[in-house]
Amino acid sequence: DWMSYTFLYVRMLQNPNLYGISDKAAGEDPTLKRRRMDLVHTAACMLERSHLVRYDRRSGALHSTPLGRISSQYYISHSSMALYSRHLRPNMADID
Repeated sequence: DWMSYTFLYVRMLQNPNLYGISDKAAGEDPTLKRRRMDLVHTAACMLERSHLVRYDRRSGALHSTPLGRISSQYYISHSSMALYSRHLRPNMADID
């Protein structure tokens, strides 16, 4: 529901074709709820693959990981954090 308060949602309602939503789909789902849910699910899955959040698909709950908090605080992209995550090991020293 929080997506209905975003600028993206307002823009999607004003010009659905610009965001890849056909006229037929917009007519069948005038509040674009299905599209918003798909966007959130896709983004949550990407963040989970990057180890930035834990995502419970059943409830939709998101929980930030330590890497996710670092990424958010320092504005590091999820793709960069995924790269760092692949190379981090729990027993690394400062020189590594």
